[in-house]
Amino acid sequence: MADEMNQEQKTPRQQVEELLGYIEDLMAEEDYSRAQDILNNALRLDHFDIRIYERYAFVLRMMGMGDAAELFEKVAFNPNDPQPLFELARALMKDKMYGVAINPLLRVSEMVPMAAAVNFELGYAYMKEFDIPAARRHFEYAYELEQSPATAYYLGYVALLQNDISITEQLIGYMDRHFETTGEEKPPTLQMLKDMMTRYEAFPEPQTVRDWHFIQYGTPLLRLSKEDLGDDGDLNGRYVFINYGFGSLAIIMETFTRLIREVPGFPQFEYIIPASYNAAPLAFALSKMLEIPLAPVETLQSERKGLMVADWTADVDAVAGHIAHNPNVTLFSFALDWTNQAHLTPEVIGYFDQAHRMPWESTVVVEIDGTRTQRPEMEEKPEELAEMILGRLEKIREEDGESIDAVIAYYKERAHLLKVGAQMSMPRMTFQVESPIESVRMMF
Repeated sequence: MADEMNQEQKTPRQQVEELLGYIEDLMAEEDYSRAQDILNNALRLDHFDIRIYERYAFVLRMMGMGDAAELFEKVAFNPNDPQPLFELARALMKDKMYGVAINPLLRVSEMVPMAAAVNFELGYAYMKEFDIPAARRHFEYAYELEQSPATAYYLGYVALLQNDISITEQLIGYMDRHFETTGEEKPPTLQMLKDMMTRYEAFPEPQTVRDWHFIQYGTPLLRLSKEDLGDDGDLNGRYVFINYGFGSLAIIMETFTRLIREVPGFPQFEYIIPASYNAAPLAFALSKMLEIPLAPVETLQSERKGLMVADWTADVDAVAGHIAHNPNVTLFSFALDWTNQAHLTPEVIGYFDQAHRMPWESTVVVEIDGTRTQRPEMEEKPEELAEMILGRLEKIREEDGESIDAVIAYYKERAHLLKVGAQMSMPRMTFQVESPIESVRMMF
């Protein structure tokens, strides 16, 4: 405990010195992959040290990543030139390494404090790192330096996440006037922000991840970690890593089935398609519960109303290009990674997690006493696995019926604002990972 307290009391400079020593050891051992992980952690600290960039360039060279190494080398050779730092930061942002990009961006902002573009990028990076107050500060300064619709959108968005809707309203007004004056076509993001405002004003004082998900996307989130764990878990509605059991799957299948049948707005589905083999058991279960046939993937090209069933973000990203502009297909994902941006937001999401394993997948099970046991992959066919889900339904209806009733009532009240069926967003929104509600985030 004392060591942990001492670590907390160390300044960023002291932490960087320790990390550099560790990095030197890893480089000597030629463990370049681990060295890169530690370098990323060093760049997340609020202290600029050119040695980090020098070591990073060397490590990337040793890993055969010449183009990336060159970006760091330009910084190392020109430490007082803001341009290489900004180019490096933009490259890191493009690779979604937002936290790592903050260090070079802060250095550039020290060199060129009046640069609106730098503060915009800092605002975006902090937003992606869940630091909404810091994101707002930089977006505000960027907007003060140079007004633009892009900055106005993100400033209005983070202000909304902080319950400051008066600022959001002002910025929406600015964007409307801007596009009316210039004659430019209004971007979809403007209407998205207006929709968020409408949902916020209809159901003010959001408290949970479910509330904020509804405000941001207008789509259902079926289950929160607290509804599984009660008050024992402090995960703010989201799991980090979880091995789902058949009971969890049955809860989501039952909730989703009732949602379709009881909440107005959902279309009359004519077919179901799994997005992957791993999602096939879910599709088979829903097919039986909803009495809707499974169909081949070619059916997506028809005008018929269909339901695509995904397992997780990987599935969602894989099918995004095929359905992003297709209003006839509703996408349901059993879970979604809440720390990575997905190519689109499913119309219905079961859980938020950062990683998971389905009960039929190989995984490691950690017991209460810390014992780790390898669980092998199940050999049953998808339709047999679906029967295992269906076999849990009666117990779920008895034990979890009340919590499912509450979810259905929640979305019945909001049915007129749900972005499903005829009100589906077209084109679909991407899934942004920022959130006004903080939670544990794994570091790799």
